[in-house]
Amino acid sequence: MKNLVKYIKSKPLLYKICHKIYFGAMSLRRFLTRILKHQFFYFLLKPTTPLSDWYGLDRGQSICRYFIEKFLEENKVLIKGYCLEIRDDYYTKKFGDDKVKQSDILDVDTNIEKATIYGDLRNLNNIQDNTYDCIILTQVLQYIDDYISAVKECYRILKPEGALLVTVPAMSRIDCVAGIKGDFWRFTSTGAEYIFNKFFKKENLEIKSCGNVLVGVGYWIGLSREELSKKELDYNDRNFPCFVMIKAIKK
Repeated sequence: MKNLVKYIKSKPLLYKICHKIYFGAMSLRRFLTRILKHQFFYFLLKPTTPLSDWYGLDRGQSICRYFIEKFLEENKVLIKGYCLEIRDDYYTKKFGDDKVKQSDILDVDTNIEKATIYGDLRNLNNIQDNTYDCIILTQVLQYIDDYISAVKECYRILKPEGALLVTVPAMSRIDCVAGIKGDFWRFTSTGAEYIFNKFFKKENLEIKSCGNVLVGVGYWIGLSREELSKKELDYNDRNFPCFVMIKAIKK
């Protein structure tokens, strides 16, 4: 199989055709899934299991990704210079574009080949102080037991005027990959402010929640972003937060 993939990638035209077939098939599959497992029938039957076990990814884009990308789009001017992201640098490249001089990928798992730095976010002794202009942490802190140490380390390796862009869940199912033993926390905007204010000055913090009852129910049962309208997604009810977005500037 690996040799076949390698061969296809070596043939630009064949790779392009296979790429289109694959994503076309995925789009069709997601569309049929949304039809055959429609939310109307779900609520009519009142089952005790979700429509999707994978955050709606088998139905379309995950709801959480809508809010993450909206947050990063709003702050893309800060994604520049020397950047650090976890597991991959997808968002660094998407929102940083040509403003990025160097894009590092951090992972604790040494088997992840795409990583440029291996280390524990709680103790990054292999990274010097004041290294990065921007650090992107999307849906990461909930998997770290001592997340306060992780925030402290991010502050240390940020350059003065550098930006830490963070998203965390206020509510979510237990992660399907990390599992019950690897998913530790959920956050409120007040809780996030309490933690980040230990290292960042209050005037350099911008913390907001997003979501509402409909978004929360949809995310909980596994609806995709495509199954809710922009108006439904963008309505913000601070009493029913789904995600918390944190912009912290080191001064």
